[in-house]
Amino acid sequence: MLAMRRPLRDAGALLAIAVLTGALLLFALLYQREAALRSGEELTDSLSRVIAEQTSRTLQSADQTLRLASANLEGLRRAGKLDEASAREVLRQELAGLQFLRALWVLDAQGRVLYNSDADGQIGESMAERPYYEVYRERPATDFSIGPALRSRVRGTWMVSVSRPIRNRDGSIRQIVVGSLEPPYFEHLWRGIDLGANGAIALYHRSGQLLARSPPDPKLTGQYLPNLSVFSEHLPRSPQGTFIRESTFDGVRRVVAYRQLPAYPDLVVVVGSGYGEMLTPWRRFAALTSLVWAAAMLIAIALTVQLRRQARSRERTEQRFQQLAQAMPQVVFIADARGSVRFVSRRWTEVTGRGTEAALGSGWQQAVHPEDREVMVQRLAEMLKTRQELQIQHRLCYADGSYRWQLLRAVPVQDGADDGSISWFGTATDIDALQQAQQQLQGQAEQLRVAGRLTRIGSWRADLLTQRVTLSEEAATILDLPPDSEPALPELIAMIAPESLEATLAAIRGTAEEGAAFDIETELVTHTARHVWVRSVGEPVWDAHGKVVAIQGAHQDITLRVLMMAEIRRLNASLEERIAQRTGELARQEALFRTLAEQAPLPFWTVDPRGCVTFLSRAWYELAGGAPPDWLGHDWIKLIHPDDVVAMQQNWVRSAASGEPYVGTRRIRARDGSYHTTTYRALPVRDADGANVFWVGVDTDITDLMANEAALRLANKQLESFSYSVSHDLQSPLQRVASYGRLLEQELEPLPAARAQHYLARIQANADTMAELIEGLLALARVSEVEIICAPVNLGELASEILQGLQAQEPARRMHWQVESGLAVMGDARLMRSVMENLIGNAWKFTRDVPVAEIVVGGSRERGEYYVRDNGVGFDMAYADRLFGTFQRLHGADEFPGTGIGLATVARAITRQGGRVWAHSAPGSGATFYFTLPPG
Repeated sequence: MLAMRRPLRDAGALLAIAVLTGALLLFALLYQREAALRSGEELTDSLSRVIAEQTSRTLQSADQTLRLASANLEGLRRAGKLDEASAREVLRQELAGLQFLRALWVLDAQGRVLYNSDADGQIGESMAERPYYEVYRERPATDFSIGPALRSRVRGTWMVSVSRPIRNRDGSIRQIVVGSLEPPYFEHLWRGIDLGANGAIALYHRSGQLLARSPPDPKLTGQYLPNLSVFSEHLPRSPQGTFIRESTFDGVRRVVAYRQLPAYPDLVVVVGSGYGEMLTPWRRFAALTSLVWAAAMLIAIALTVQLRRQARSRERTEQRFQQLAQAMPQVVFIADARGSVRFVSRRWTEVTGRGTEAALGSGWQQAVHPEDREVMVQRLAEMLKTRQELQIQHRLCYADGSYRWQLLRAVPVQDGADDGSISWFGTATDIDALQQAQQQLQGQAEQLRVAGRLTRIGSWRADLLTQRVTLSEEAATILDLPPDSEPALPELIAMIAPESLEATLAAIRGTAEEGAAFDIETELVTHTARHVWVRSVGEPVWDAHGKVVAIQGAHQDITLRVLMMAEIRRLNASLEERIAQRTGELARQEALFRTLAEQAPLPFWTVDPRGCVTFLSRAWYELAGGAPPDWLGHDWIKLIHPDDVVAMQQNWVRSAASGEPYVGTRRIRARDGSYHTTTYRALPVRDADGANVFWVGVDTDITDLMANEAALRLANKQLESFSYSVSHDLQSPLQRVASYGRLLEQELEPLPAARAQHYLARIQANADTMAELIEGLLALARVSEVEIICAPVNLGELASEILQGLQAQEPARRMHWQVESGLAVMGDARLMRSVMENLIGNAWKFTRDVPVAEIVVGGSRERGEYYVRDNGVGFDMAYADRLFGTFQRLHGADEFPGTGIGLATVARAITRQGGRVWAHSAPGSGATFYFTLPPG
């Protein structure tokens, strides 16, 4: 019996052991299966988190590129340098070094391509049907937009568009900057992630369109799959999660982790790990334990082997994580619960130039900027205590010694142990370019704030739902409110003065109910009892359903302007009263002017600032015919000779612009049909402010004078010709008299001296004098006949040359002469040489008896007046009228030789060039000869 019970006990014990070990084994198998699935889900979820973070950073970089391109294009536009070539250069510079962006282009407000980074871009082609343009037409308030996958018109490949608008000051869209993200970029990043033979990674648009997939499948890219369970079941419940589902593409059952990008909700990252591959270690473990079920020792061995295999599986998981971390463009690290770094990716060495071992523990702190280190350590200590997600910015020392801004993000992850221990998984992303852009934006915002303070302009926003009003600092200051206050809308309405209340409430209701913008001026009484006037501009803010939910705008303090306008109105009233008092006086003066003008013998007229004739005197109508109101306005031009109209109009334009007198000469058709030549002159009449009110002019008939001048010119011409002919005709007999005198002198030379020789000498002297007179007449005739050719003439050089020649002829004379600099005139070079030779020659001659002779040549170019001064014998001014006449002399020939032609030649030469000549002198005090020339 005992022998039978022992086997039973043994059998029971074995059975109990078998049941116990079986239950333990079954429980262990189920636990290991759930652990394998949970580990796979956590790994897949971690991968989805990392890939989502990576994708978000890529899109942030793309958005930053669009922002910088927009800012650079706007800078070119403001500088006036924006054209197709400069825009292409800017777009290409922004693409430099970016692998994820293939091209950039800019659309105008109608959807046409303005600029393209590609030289063969479709400039001018309409892209209005493309989603990256339609999104702004449907939702104008959209900023950064990610479009669905499209096929490129140029290359035919798939592309994902990213776009951002360039807005005008009023918020309207002026241009749109668009970039092309190519799906193969994401496939290339994911290629290094080992998810097994049946693993897959996909990037979807929220509409269900497949944008990118690894492993790639060209047939699926761009297809819309809105019926996938991730869109129809899971995303509506949560923006992230995991589930197990059989794939509709290839029928493979997978553990799927999806995550909607927080910053870009239009994109969804989906990561799938093969379900069978994930449970393969567990199946092997179960098969092995089934074979050794009968042996307890084999169970322990099998469990040990299985645990070892599980460890190796975790090692492979960690290896996959490290591969993913090494492939990411950011620095990836893992730290324990105390913040000590256990792992850091190779990107750390590439960035800082330090080995990864130097970053382990707390060694990474040595690369942080000293000013950021203490704050960063404090923040890390706080986050380690609270176990909350960490996000902090700091400066990191790069390999070249420069410090660049980094964004460090770390999230706590449960290690899976029962003690609740955690590890920190994090990334460090280079945001230096973004930080600099933010600093620029902050600087611009500060400039706008200062500009608002200088112009007394502040912004505000009234929320119609909460009835609260948000005021900028300057807007609150204008209303005597604290800078950070958010008053209720009724509180601000209570400030409105009764006179402005009705109009202001009507404007607010119009905006809230009808969406109409307003621009009003309102009087307010602040809490400090101060009366202020503000100009307020407001416009509606719409929600997605087209309902006005807020009013935003700005107001400006115009109190000073209103007070100034009131003072101006008061002064205007006083001025109008004074004007009314003076109106009668002006009317009387006008009547007196008209009476005088009517009785004047010359044609008087008045012209308004537009050139219209407003009054013509009686003498005008006596000259031209007709009666008032004939020839008023612009009709009087019909009386002007056609050849004179253009010059007269040019004179008017010049005088009207400068305010100088309106002068000139014109021919007017008289009542008998003939043309009378007149000189006209008009002066402006100005008001108290100096503005031209009208012009008063007069015409002087110079027809007879012009005829007399023509006759005089003809007579002078004939006299000059006669003088020239007589001079030449006299030269021949005079030369014969001189010749016979020399022959007679030879005949008388042997004879003794008698009165015959005396008479012969007198004959020869008079013949020589006659020859000099004839030569002078010829010189005078040449001056009268020479054609005037105006050109720059340097009188200083000319005078110095003449004086140096005279000094060379008489080196023994004591002479001091001076020529001023800058004596340049416009005249005929031949005539001016004759003038200077005669004037300087006279000065040289009449200073002959002075112990130390002085001759000065000077003048003023500004006045157009020049002179030759000497300290010679001088002359009596009583005889000055004879000075410039022909053959007129003020000194005897026995005192100073000469013919009396030189000064007449000077007068004729200066007069022919439009100038005049005169002299001042006194006996024994020298003489000064002046002449003028018109300015060049």
